[in-house]
Amino acid sequence: MAIRLPKLMQWFHPSPADPRGTYPEPRVKDLILFVTDRCNMRCDHCMFWQRIDNPGQEMTLEELQTLARTSWPLRTVAITGGEPFLRGDLAGIVEAFFRDNQTHHVQINTNGLLMDRMEDLVTRDLALHYQHYLTYQVSLDGLAETHDRVRRLPGSFTKILRNLERLVELMRGHPFFRVVVLTNINKNNYHEIEELARILWDETGVEHTYDLVRGASFSTWNIPHAIRQEEDPRECDLPPREELESILERIRRVNEREGSRFNQCVRQLEVQVGLYLGRPAPFYCLSAGRTAAVVYSDGSVAACEFTTPFARLADFDFDLPRLWTSPAAQTRRKQIQCCSCAHSCFVLTSLQEWEEQQARHPASTQAAS
Repeated sequence: MAIRLPKLMQWFHPSPADPRGTYPEPRVKDLILFVTDRCNMRCDHCMFWQRIDNPGQEMTLEELQTLARTSWPLRTVAITGGEPFLRGDLAGIVEAFFRDNQTHHVQINTNGLLMDRMEDLVTRDLALHYQHYLTYQVSLDGLAETHDRVRRLPGSFTKILRNLERLVELMRGHPFFRVVVLTNINKNNYHEIEELARILWDETGVEHTYDLVRGASFSTWNIPHAIRQEEDPRECDLPPREELESILERIRRVNEREGSRFNQCVRQLEVQVGLYLGRPAPFYCLSAGRTAAVVYSDGSVAACEFTTPFARLADFDFDLPRLWTSPAAQTRRKQIQCCSCAHSCFVLTSLQEWEEQQARHPASTQAAS
């Protein structure tokens, strides 16, 4: 008897992939690494101001080197704080991830004030030596008066702009180094988007991207109260919600004018604005607790910045894979499976994961459309 293969195969045809994505195996690709709580600014929009006002313990260079050596090879390490350049051993931390982990991209989030230290790290040519990428993400949150007021430091806008000019010049001689400005959009600066973009692009020659101010009380949904990290800005809020669609459109136009360099950032902002306006996310949070991790300066570890730490690296000999596959990590992943947030890092990494899944399963893209 002949076998009618096509009809038989229907019985074994896999069900369509979930259009909102499939949770990946727990293997960290992107690490948010706080290296200090110390800071030389006291910004209105900072979520971490209580820690910054009372800095705690910091992991040693040796402990961070162990973390780099034992972790999976990472796509991105975002070094943050506090102000990372206040650590005198920052170059050693960066080199540990390039040398011992083969991290593809190290990004340092900085307020851009400590030019001598920023220049010293670039001219060490660690990125060139290891053939990986180093980015400085410098914060500039409005025009001069607004920026200096939000960041509570008179004269800082002018100084940072001067430092950006020097960093752009350094880019020309260091091909694995890049500088980009991040503007945190809030109620104080949303009307200054175009003029700030013009100054940065036309006069300084630096690339420019955007985020929306965030806080646990207004940027999260369905996180169990017992594990929600109760951190909000010191003194700041979102722009009026009725302005968010207009702000998004203005950023789209700026991005087009500058050569559409940040299309993925625009897609991220589209998701964030939709969430704030009450629309469901087009995908699950696919990265928090799975492909993205948060390590704080004292060695405590969280699935994301909006949930409390669930373990400490010291209890696992600073071996992140051991911690990440522990029963405590498995429990935390179950606890956050139904939540969502507008945190840019986790929207972006979830967007990347979702787009990769959609590329592998185009039929689910059609089902979602």
